[in-house]
Amino acid sequence: MKKRAFTIIIHACVWFIFLSLPYLFKPSHHNAPKGSLLEDLIITPRLVDGLLLIGLFYFNYYIVIPKFYAKRKYLPLVLSLLLGFVIFLAVNYNMRPTESMHHGREHGSSLGMAFGPGYNLFMFIIVYVCSFTLSLYNQLQTEREEKLNTEISFLKAQINPHFLFNTLNSIYSLALAKSDKTPDAVVKLSGMMRYAVSDSNQQDVPLSKELNYITNYIDLQKMRIPETVKINYSITGNANEKKIVPFMIIPFVENAFKYGINPEENSEIYIDINIKDRELGLVVFNKKVFVQEDPTTSTGLGIRNTKERLRLQYPGKHSLTINETDDSFTVTLNIKLS
Repeated sequence: MKKRAFTIIIHACVWFIFLSLPYLFKPSHHNAPKGSLLEDLIITPRLVDGLLLIGLFYFNYYIVIPKFYAKRKYLPLVLSLLLGFVIFLAVNYNMRPTESMHHGREHGSSLGMAFGPGYNLFMFIIVYVCSFTLSLYNQLQTEREEKLNTEISFLKAQINPHFLFNTLNSIYSLALAKSDKTPDAVVKLSGMMRYAVSDSNQQDVPLSKELNYITNYIDLQKMRIPETVKINYSITGNANEKKIVPFMIIPFVENAFKYGINPEENSEIYIDINIKDRELGLVVFNKKVFVQEDPTTSTGLGIRNTKERLRLQYPGKHSLTINETDDSFTVTLNIKLS
């Protein structure tokens, strides 16, 4: 509450100073005294112009720029700006001094002392430039905070603890049985941990590392699930010399394993990754089965978190479609890679 009151006071002070500029720079004449600042501010043309400028500023700041510019709707943006300019011209045209006003002493001391259209236009341009600059600056700051919060959540959830515990239990079972698969399982888990700790703080990583992480994840999952579960996993295309933001795909794969496996039901998971030129396509499908929810576990980054990361990291360079039916869940993701 105190912060809002402080902001209102600051805005009021800035507007008072800005709208006082014509008075401060207005020359004095012997035939028309300069008068007081308050008298100058309440002159009808000055008062109407001031209120109009204030209205246009906040209209652009809170509505036009966030609604049109931020969403890349340039035609409505231009039309809105033109509308504001037309309103400004209409108001100033209707309030222009007439001949009778120039000859009248009382009107001459008020309207005649108001600055002309050129100066009003100058103030109009300043208002538009400031509204754009401040609005875009605040949007940039908001996006930075959102990105920081998202990345913090990302770093907190690189490895699903539930998956890690299950994998360690599976490796322990293999070790007790003296299975030949034990060393390979340890190597896969070690590689995943190394990737999560060492590479995940990078802006982007080689796509081959991301795919290797997913492959190891699926291989380790297969260790603990029955053979009756159908898992189709395929990668087509060349991942060399391509990069991707780390941990951008795995949440959808995790989600399929979390909600698509029940040994007592017909479980099926389909994961297809296609790389063509500089575009990666991902399709993840799983049949819905009954899963006992555990409030202490999560699907790693989470679908919501990943959507936010996609929005921040690949603006205009990705498409995501999630199709959920009564018995299945399908994710289709396309990303333009760097």
